[in-house]
This record gives sequence, structure tokens and C-alpha cells, in this order.
Amino acid sequence: MAAKKTTKKSASPTTKKTAAPEKTAAAATKKKTAVTPAKKKTAAAAPKKTAAAKKSAAPKKTAAAKKSAAAAPKKTAAPAAKKAAAPAAKKTAAAAPKKTAAAAPKKTAAAAPKKAAAAAPKKTAAAAPKKTAPPSPSTSAVAASWARIEGWFKIHHPKLSLGLRPGASAKEIAAAEKKLGVTFPADFRDSLLVHDGQEDKPGVRIFPIAQRLASLESFVTCWADDRSAYDEKEMAVRFDWVGDDERVRQVHFHPKHIPIGGSPFWDDDRLLLDFVPGPQGTAGQVIARDDIEFEFLTPSFGDLLAKIAKGLEEGTIAVSQTTYDSELVFHAPNSTKPISEYKYFA
Repeated sequence: MAAKKTTKKSASPTTKKTAAPEKTAAAATKKKTAVTPAKKKTAAAAPKKTAAAKKSAAPKKTAAAKKSAAAAPKKTAAPAAKKAAAPAAKKTAAAAPKKTAAAAPKKTAAAAPKKAAAAAPKKTAAAAPKKTAPPSPSTSAVAASWARIEGWFKIHHPKLSLGLRPGASAKEIAAAEKKLGVTFPADFRDSLLVHDGQEDKPGVRIFPIAQRLASLESFVTCWADDRSAYDEKEMAVRFDWVGDDERVRQVHFHPKHIPIGGSPFWDDDRLLLDFVPGPQGTAGQVIARDDIEFEFLTPSFGDLLAKIAKGLEEGTIAVSQTTYDSELVFHAPNSTKPISEYKYFA
């Protein structure tokens, strides 16, 4: 009876120990199955579970279980290492080209053309208009009128000198405007650029009331001398005195009457640019001081020059030669009888 009890006690532990590995193996198989999909989702989770399993299962498992447990980490660790290594390699490989291949061209190839392309058009756009810009219409008209007048004299009076001076510079014209306190009409400025008036003793006085066209220097000096002769109180009374046409004010030596034609000494009648016109006048119109009266001639200097050129060509303006200077004589169309300048230009 005692032997039987001993056998029962030794058998029951053996049976419990051999049964345990079967459960462990089955559990291990389930764990492997569960770990495999987990490994695909997260590379870092698989090694942690395998390491924990080693520590807990090693003392309890048999030799067979140890082999299977030992084999499991190799399968799980290797893919994990490969997966961990692969992303690292990909990141290194991907990052390197971005810094070397992508960054360098942006600074060298892309940036340089933009600066060159932006700078080049500015120089071309700024320089081109200066070389190719055509003259203004007023410049063309005034230059054409001067060419017609000079051409007519070369053909009909080749021995007569007009005594025309070279053109003034834009700087000289601007300085005169500043001193006079006015801005010249465009056509008069253009005329100054072609011819800065006539010499003091021209061969022909080619403007109305037998006047030579003064130079910038000459008429600015005359205007400055007139300032002492201007009586502001008296002229304030005369300011509203206008002719029947209400174009011209009867004011003497007014600072806005700019003398542009007269004798070298400015002691006789004058041609003036009028910047204080009457109610029906136009600023910049050409007027004449004939003795003590002021008369309207033309609405602009350009118009005066064009009418002189046309009159010479059509025969309504002739040249009267004298001992000293020659002057223009005005006729009505189809008539040889002289008429006044004011009637001719009216």
C-alpha cells in the first residue's frame, strides 16, 4: 500500500510538468502568429515582446521549447533590423540628394538668370527712347517753317544774309525761363532750339513792324532793364484797358510782357510774348507795341512763323531792300498795295 502511494505522487508531478510544455508550445505558436502581423505594423514593438518572452519563458520551458523560443527571436529580430535599417538608409539616401542636387541648382542656375533678366531690360528700356524718340509735332512744324523761310531766301535773295544764330541749349532756355518767371510756349522754345534769334545787324529783319528776332541774352537783358520803368500803381489803373477785341491789355513794361523782337538798343517798337492777355486773348500770344499802343498779331509764335513762310511762297510778302537792312512788306492777296501787319495777320 505504501508503494502505490509513492507511485501516485511521482506520477502526478511528471504529468503536470509534461502537460505544461504543450500549453506553452501552443501558446508560443499563438504568440508567433500574433507577433507576425504586429511586426508588419510596428517594427519596434516586435523585438520588445520577444525579449520579454525570453525572460519569462526561459526558466519554465523544456529544451524543445527553448529551441523554438530561441528560433523565434532570430526570425523576429532579423526582419526588425532589416526594416529598421531600410528606413534609415532611405532617409539618408533621400536627404543627401535634396541638399546637394536640389539646393545647388537653385542658387547657381535659377538665381543668376533672374538677376540678369531683371537688370538687362532696365538698361535697354531706359536707353531706347532717348535714341529713337521722334521729335514732337511742334518741333517738326517750327523746324519746317524755318527751313521754308531759309530755302526761299536762298532761291530769291541769295546775297542777303538772315543773320540767324545757332540754336540755344535746353539749359540756357530753362535758365531764361527761371529769370523771367514764365514758361515759354512749346513752339517758341522749339524755335530757340533751332535758332537763338538773329544777330544785332541782320541782313533782313524778317518779322513784323520791321523787327529782328532777339537772342535769349538780348531779350532777358531788355526785360531786366524794363523793371525800373514799370509803374505798378499806374499800370493797375490801365490793366483793364483793352481794345475792341478784348485780346490785349494796354499796360506798359508789364513783367509778363516778354520782349522777343526789337532793335539792338530796344529803343523802338517791339514784338512781345503776352502772358497777361485780355479776356478774349490767349496766354503766350504774340502782340506788338506800336508807339504807345499794343496790337494783337497772332495767337502763337509758331503761327506767326508759319504765316511768314506761306506769305513768302505765295507772294503776299515781299522783301524791300534798303541801304542798311532789308525788311518785309505785306500785301493783300492778288494786290501789290502794301497793308499793315495787323491787317495781314488778322
